[in-house]
Amino acid sequence: MRKILITFIAVAFVTPVFAQEEPPPFVEAAHNAVVTVLKLTPEQTEAWHVIYQIHREKEQPLQEMIAEVQGEIDALFEAGEPDPEVVGALFITRRDLGKQLLDIHLAYHEDFVLLLDDNQTRKLRFMARADDAQKFIPAFKLFELIPRR
Repeated sequence: MRKILITFIAVAFVTPVFAQEEPPPFVEAAHNAVVTVLKLTPEQTEAWHVIYQIHREKEQPLQEMIAEVQGEIDALFEAGEPDPEVVGALFITRRDLGKQLLDIHLAYHEDFVLLLDDNQTRKLRFMARADDAQKFIPAFKLFELIPRR
């Protein structure tokens, strides 16, 4: 049911959302790679556009608030010896904002996964595992354990 709702929302909003501005070439290339690798349908792609825009709109104010709080923390330290209670309260505020931002990212990811069929979900999980393994690849290449192509 949630997939259907997201698809209807996508159809209603996708045109005005993406008419706002042209993405940079590297973003468009990355977008096209996701669509191609996961073999997203036009409907899934449109729904993805909508949930991505919603994600961006929710995260932007939080990112601005985090930057503002960090600026306050930096200013206190630059001014000399800051009051530990004030600094502590600001650190707690920044941490809480960071948690809210993480929650927004996780909700976006969950909404995206709901758009996918089983095969597409497996491909996405494969990409996540490949990302985890990426840091180890140079070691395997150093010892020529990955065949050259």
